[in-house]
Amino acid sequence: MHLILLAFCSILFLFGCGSDEEPTPIEEEMPNYFPDAIGSRWVYLNSDGTQSTTEVNGKINIYGKIYRTSKNTPPPDDADLALLEPIYYRVTQNQVFVLVSGEIDQYVENELPAAVQDEFAGLELTVAAESISISELTYLQFPLTPNTQWEALNFKVNGNIILQNLALLQFPFEVVMRVTAEVVAEGPIETPAGHFEEVYQIEYRTEITQTLLSTSETIQDSQMLWFAPHVGIVKSESEDGGSELISYSLTGTTKE
Repeated sequence: MHLILLAFCSILFLFGCGSDEEPTPIEEEMPNYFPDAIGSRWVYLNSDGTQSTTEVNGKINIYGKIYRTSKNTPPPDDADLALLEPIYYRVTQNQVFVLVSGEIDQYVENELPAAVQDEFAGLELTVAAESISISELTYLQFPLTPNTQWEALNFKVNGNIILQNLALLQFPFEVVMRVTAEVVAEGPIETPAGHFEEVYQIEYRTEITQTLLSTSETIQDSQMLWFAPHVGIVKSESEDGGSELISYSLTGTTKE
């Protein structure tokens, strides 16, 4: 009898029967759709035949938050509102944030005087806006799934346009910027850099309403970006053209 019980317990031990311990599930690593290792570099072929590059070249502490810095060559035109061309950004477990305070300041300083230059031809115009300490655009929100939507940016700027630097000659303005994002498709894509699976196509819709001299004007724009896992942006399209990834070099990984 003792021999039988010993044999039975041995079988239970071998097959794990009778144990209260459950096997630990293996967590699947979430794909990184926005690599941020310093030294990583992407080269794109633009629709006009030119090439452009983006490189992660450092990090910086801004108001207690650590941002990666990227260098775009050639740099964006100062007249363009380049909200979706990150210069300072930070990657968290669930989101990617882009610092856009500088781009908003630049837009207000350049666009508002241009909008009223005909009414005040020959007069000196200056813009006095409320201070913008920090404003972030939610570039990505994980997990990425088709039809997912989120509000990427909702920001308002108030201030005055001052004529001839005279406090009595000033006109209030308001600028409201709103960017929404939606994952519109998921699937493979082919670019000069190769074939990519599980690529997410995201549409960003930008709406800017500026109120000045009792008149409101709304500008709308949209841009498509394709994100590949562990690679980043592999394609872009907008009304001004588009680009495709032709090569990339990530820290520890190279693809030509």
